[in-house]
Amino acid sequence: MSRNVDTDNNAVLSYLAAAGLGVALTATVLLGKPPFWAMAAGTAIASSCAALRLGSPGDPGTRKMVLKFASRGASRVLNVIVLIALVNSMTAVWFHSGTIQGLVYYGLMVVSPRYVALAGLMLSVLLCTLIGSSVGTVATVGMAVMGIARALGVPEAPVAGAIMSGAIFGDRVSFLSPIYHLTVDLTGSDPRKATRRLLATGWPSLSICAVFAVASGLRMGYGQVSTGLSWSAEFLGALRQSAKISPWVLLPTALVILLAMKRVPVRLCLTVGLIVAAAIAVLYQGEPPLRVVEGALIGYASRSPDPRIAALLHSGGIRGAANMLLLLLFAGMYTGIMESSGMMDEVSSGLVSKLTTRRAFLAGAMGISVFSAALASNQAMAVIIPARAMDKKRRELGILPEDFAGALGDSGVAAAGVIPWNVMAVTCSGSLQVPPLAYAPYTLLAVSLPLFGLCLAFRPQRSAVPAVRDGPIA
Repeated sequence: MSRNVDTDNNAVLSYLAAAGLGVALTATVLLGKPPFWAMAAGTAIASSCAALRLGSPGDPGTRKMVLKFASRGASRVLNVIVLIALVNSMTAVWFHSGTIQGLVYYGLMVVSPRYVALAGLMLSVLLCTLIGSSVGTVATVGMAVMGIARALGVPEAPVAGAIMSGAIFGDRVSFLSPIYHLTVDLTGSDPRKATRRLLATGWPSLSICAVFAVASGLRMGYGQVSTGLSWSAEFLGALRQSAKISPWVLLPTALVILLAMKRVPVRLCLTVGLIVAAAIAVLYQGEPPLRVVEGALIGYASRSPDPRIAALLHSGGIRGAANMLLLLLFAGMYTGIMESSGMMDEVSSGLVSKLTTRRAFLAGAMGISVFSAALASNQAMAVIIPARAMDKKRRELGILPEDFAGALGDSGVAAAGVIPWNVMAVTCSGSLQVPPLAYAPYTLLAVSLPLFGLCLAFRPQRSAVPAVRDGPIA
């Protein structure tokens, strides 16, 4: 009897820790506070719940154990924190080197104001499929397209949403994408079958995004287009005054893309892009070395006398990422406490036992995947948690592994790009300089994928696969 009571109490504490974060996140959105406040509150609540589960909240050993859980989780996001610091410092240095100005300059010469969103969508799909990195895609092509949009006076949120849709599409299906391989491996899927399943929802969703991008451009009045082109001509002149524009300034971007295609780790790619841009800034643009270092640390601000130009040519550097870095730190601590204490598994497994049909299982997998992406603030956890918690049930129901992989790819993997406190959304929004809550309504891929995924869930299964054919989860 005592054991049952303890089990019930532990379950209550697990759900309380999850609900506490939800309430805190809702409060920060309503109050307009930075998301890291919510993650800090959620971490405090989870710490208290974990201490109560261990039995002695006031015991120094218990506090030490909870602190160990938190530090373990924080250590997992250190690499991402370094990545964000690199992205923000690189962006500032790319302004000093004229790289951003060059990308925008050449882009303005070929992109019409009507089709900026479509260009962002297609370029993101192409590059992310080639290099397998949504972060690398948004930090290069995405950043350039956003600069073009700002120069043309095009609304930023729809363009950012199109860029994110393209990056999410490539992230899901690229053979070079870590999240693609994670989804295939942990669900025990055949890569070819999983790819066909992911594209079954990916192509129609991408088509919707393309139609919306074209339609939004066609809705622009003649006056808006003329104004955009007129402002573009002024902006081209201002860009030439702010930096020397030549193909040389595009070298950092070309190197980052080339190295990423060669499967060089993203952090090393960005480091190379940062160093080469710094060299161009000093040797070609004539920038003082200390000013370049200062820009990387505290940000770049244009010295243009035109306030419209100065408002567009700026970057916050590492200091500008302070809120992001705090968010990631607390998110890592929260995830570490929830995982190491067993509360995260308890929350997810309690839902799985109620899924008794194929339709319920696949719909439930999508819900748990999104919940995991939100709870753990990490795109990978949108695959790891449901795959670990639901594989046994999938085998019992005889559901095809590629259908399971597709359900995860259509839900949490995509939602990670629009959840404001998720690592993916935080990183990408920093490059785009558009908040996730602003571009989320326009990231149509993240909305249409679950809808098409649910339609496939209600389709009869082609054939059942005996459990003996499925390999163990990694």
